[in-house]
Amino acid sequence: MRVLRLTPFFHHDCVTEWPAEFDAVGGMQVQILHLSRELAGRGVEQQVMTVGFPGLPRTRTDRPGLVVRVTRAPLPRLRSELTGLVGLNQAWLAAVLTSSFPLRRRWRPDLIHVHADGQLWALLAGPLVSRITGAPYCLTLHCSRLAVYEPMSRFDRFQHRLVHAVERYALRHARRVSTLTSRTADTVARVLPMDRARIDVLPDSVGAVRPVPASLADGFVRELGVPGGVPVVGWVGRVAHEKGWRDFVAMAARWDELSGAPGAVFLVVGDGPQSGRMREAVAAAGLADRFVFTGFLPHDAVPSVMTALDVLVMPSAHEELGGSALEAMVCGTPVAGYAVGGLRDTVGGVTPSLLVERGDVDALARAAGHAVTEAPAHRKAVDAALPDLLAAYGDDTTDRALEHYQRALGPEAEGGAGWRP
Repeated sequence: MRVLRLTPFFHHDCVTEWPAEFDAVGGMQVQILHLSRELAGRGVEQQVMTVGFPGLPRTRTDRPGLVVRVTRAPLPRLRSELTGLVGLNQAWLAAVLTSSFPLRRRWRPDLIHVHADGQLWALLAGPLVSRITGAPYCLTLHCSRLAVYEPMSRFDRFQHRLVHAVERYALRHARRVSTLTSRTADTVARVLPMDRARIDVLPDSVGAVRPVPASLADGFVRELGVPGGVPVVGWVGRVAHEKGWRDFVAMAARWDELSGAPGAVFLVVGDGPQSGRMREAVAAAGLADRFVFTGFLPHDAVPSVMTALDVLVMPSAHEELGGSALEAMVCGTPVAGYAVGGLRDTVGGVTPSLLVERGDVDALARAAGHAVTEAPAHRKAVDAALPDLLAAYGDDTTDRALEHYQRALGPEAEGGAGWRP
């Protein structure tokens, strides 16, 4: 079976540094890499067309059956606070369309799998490349305009209706659709409307994430510059508007007054198009001595960070699922955040008292402080939830993906070639 994977988001873990303007690493990139490798191990031959940056090989064989192609038209390096570079995703789509024509005779896919996050360009890729190659496509909504996505800027609000319409079109013409949560699947089926049976739920996987011994985790964050003897309040992920970094800084400014917890250090792990602005805001608030910025870290360092935190804070504007929250809880760390999207199901099912209304920074400071001052109770709840978390978000994601492909190409699909894993 041949699958052409189209995504601007893919984790290149063959490097130790990642230029922030090329859309720094987040959970979506890591999950797509993990899924691609797992499927390659199960015999699914894949080509991935994705964004890359200078220094990466244009084409590399990640492992047998998995070829990663950096597919991006040339563009000037004009920074954008939303996508890293102005026109980055447009340049990706233009190159994808050009590169798709030769596939008809050289490597014709049986199925196209598109990964979309609520932006226009990935949503256009499925219908267009399907027409070029003659192969059907399935569409994964890592963030849906119809269900979860919140516009990130004035221009984003201006184009919201257009992208909303394109998402509807892409969904209607996809052979199958998948979402990360049942909540989004139900919403999409109702709003579109479409047959709910055409939507599969393929959540992120945390099967490879495990806590590390506390002594090793503490030693790791000490090497990052985190002092000992104080609570460690963490931010892990892309530093971008939708992740709510401004509210994280505002919460830190009110920590001593509202949290009820001892003075804390605030650890920011990750990079992104607005990392410079975040550092400026921290300095302007007089908090530079309370913050530690690591920049980009390899994903295999994340379990050490998560284990060492006293609490992970997620003040996101929207979260389809919230993979960082799952990783933190698998490592035994409670999560405080806004009650948005999938966090209402993941964190809400474990420590609901640590979720507050979006935008209520004071309540967020109190919730995160409570996670510190009442740590035994919250950690006990997290530990008790671990079997259910691993059952829901464990290693069976690959099996679900194979079943998803089988439904897309099986005899019940109109025009399907038929395929069995």
